[in-house]
Amino acid sequence: MRFKLAQLIDLPLNTWSEHSIQTDHGYISVMVKRAATDWSAFINECPHQGRRMDYADNAFLETPDQKVVCPAHGATFDPVSGICLSGPCAGQFLKKLATEVDDKNLYVSFE
Repeated sequence: MRFKLAQLIDLPLNTWSEHSIQTDHGYISVMVKRAATDWSAFINECPHQGRRMDYADNAFLETPDQKVVCPAHGATFDPVSGICLSGPCAGQFLKKLATEVDDKNLYVSFE
């Protein structure tokens, strides 16, 4: 199922942001990063213990080489594939969402 996540104008460039979508199972937090022409979108939940990846409102940790970091236990994740590169969940993945863009909006869908 496809969900409208946000208007493109509201998505910062080269920065992670958090957005909630209403589904049949309640609200789901989604983290998204907009690059020049690419998008990365994941469920905002670390596979280690299910904790959120943002440590405050729209605040995510990144390494100098742009890996996203879980604030709870320091696991680092590839921002494109979502694979955990180091930490307690090494080899596991963030839950990736498919993205689709039209002239005004970003949509996500569950794979």
